[in-house]
Amino acid sequence: MDSSKLDPLKQIALDQFVIITLPSEKCKIVELKGNTSVSLGKFGAFHVNDIVGYPLGTKFEIYYDSETVETIGGDEPVKPNKKNKITKVNIGKVRIVEKDTKRDDGLDNVGNSHNNKELINLGSDIQKMTSDDIEALKKQSTSANEIISKIIESHGTFDKKTLFSQEKYLKRKKQKFDKQFVVNYLSANLLLQYLIDKNDIQRIMDMSEESIGMLLNLANIRPNGTYLCMDETGGLLIYFLLERMFGGDDTTGATGKIVVVHENEHPNFDLLKYSNYSEKFIAEHVIPISILEYFEPRTVEEVELDFKPLSREEVSELKSGAKNTYFRKLKWHKIHLQAIDVATKWVYDGLVVATTLHLPTLLPQLGKRVHGSRPIVCYSQFKEVLLELSHTLYDDLNYLAPTIIETKCRPYQSIRGRIHPLMTMKGGGGYLLWCHKVIPAPEPELIPTESVPNNDKGDTVEK
Repeated sequence: MDSSKLDPLKQIALDQFVIITLPSEKCKIVELKGNTSVSLGKFGAFHVNDIVGYPLGTKFEIYYDSETVETIGGDEPVKPNKKNKITKVNIGKVRIVEKDTKRDDGLDNVGNSHNNKELINLGSDIQKMTSDDIEALKKQSTSANEIISKIIESHGTFDKKTLFSQEKYLKRKKQKFDKQFVVNYLSANLLLQYLIDKNDIQRIMDMSEESIGMLLNLANIRPNGTYLCMDETGGLLIYFLLERMFGGDDTTGATGKIVVVHENEHPNFDLLKYSNYSEKFIAEHVIPISILEYFEPRTVEEVELDFKPLSREEVSELKSGAKNTYFRKLKWHKIHLQAIDVATKWVYDGLVVATTLHLPTLLPQLGKRVHGSRPIVCYSQFKEVLLELSHTLYDDLNYLAPTIIETKCRPYQSIRGRIHPLMTMKGGGGYLLWCHKVIPAPEPELIPTESVPNNDKGDTVEK
């Protein structure tokens, strides 16, 4: 199948990043390269070409047969040693898994009890199969359903468990031995959830899916807009902005610019490498500028003194080495001219800030180039920072109704006949400050009053 004709937003295509959901409910980000294989650790391995062309969101299962002889190195340990060796994983074939039935197949021929009063806890003695027996089955590439069926058969009191208890037991075993996986599109919210699951929350400034969703709505991010942004999350915030503006497709023809002000020598867009946008597309729509160049831009005259473009005839007469030097300097010249326009001429449809810099000093300076009646949204891990910023904005007539918002979402789990919240959850998703940039009307001029005598009574009236 020709991968170039596939839609990477709907179908699994080569040379794209996808996120794979494992049976253990953990995720793994993988770049799909043609004629290569992907290792999922203890769950097995598969060839990339075998899944290309299927719709995103398809569930696959790895299986083995007598022809399986190829192996691949498993996930390498951080510190290899005698106890933590690099293992080899057999590369299997894949097949599509049909939709799950309401009742698990492993419970069809097994009885159950109405309660657990006859259930006696004997510890590991209740299970006749040893760990060595299970490892031997795994080395023989036995399917997960066969392993789970043998474990259930050798369990001494499995039929004395309630149906709900049996389903919980079967779910735990499937998470351990199953070889099914789901290939999903690497959207911005899945990337955020992946970073949270990896406990990389300091990198993303404790953001949550609810807080960043509220941020995008309050900032009114939409296609064909020009937005000013400060992002210290490694490019995650820009990832969300691009997805909201272009829908993950760099061929939509929609216009729009994101000007990113950064405090370092070079911007940190590390997480944008997982997006399916081309480098040309990112360079066209994401414009980085240092905070020094934004607040203290050079003049056009200063830039013109450093470099003067040549005519086509003069360029054609240059040697190859001199041409390369000239085009490099010409690119630098255009970048500096664009930086001057960005800092002095462009007017923005919104301002989105996620930074650790001092916001009460920074925000009034960034807000000067925001158009009237446009939203400004600031994110911070700490409420006190935004509280100080709100006091600053209340004294400035250019900012209307600064409001501090906190988002929290309590996750619930639903099971047969009952619902209750999860026992553990993330402890918050930061705080937002939202306001609008306005242009105050000028103060009305005072009209001097003039006294005019009243001819009837001799009194004076003001005119």
